[in-house]
Amino acid sequence: MLAMDVVDTLRHQVDLAEHALSERERDAALVARIRSIYAGQGIEVSDAVIVEGVEALKRDRFVYRPPRPGPGRLLARMYVARDRAWPWLLAAGVLVAVAWLLARLLAGLLP
Repeated sequence: MLAMDVVDTLRHQVDLAEHALSERERDAALVARIRSIYAGQGIEVSDAVIVEGVEALKRDRFVYRPPRPGPGRLLARMYVARDRAWPWLLAAGVLVAVAWLLARLLAGLLP
């Protein structure tokens, strides 16, 4: 959890000037900045956890990637929307039943 918090803090604290630095200098600046942020909050974080957070940030470890479209996603979306869909399904079922009954009645009346 702490590594995830470090990555979140890193994401919000990266400046445009740090992108111009070399990777090693940027990593050292990020580690120093994170260390000072947590020290200012009174939280003791080891350098290993901070370095792990920096590496995770580089690998986009904690970046949300939405699921790809497919049958599983379609079924999940249908399940989530089930409370809005049932009145329409009920109405369609009633219409089918009425149409079937009318067809049976008309079939019995006509030769």
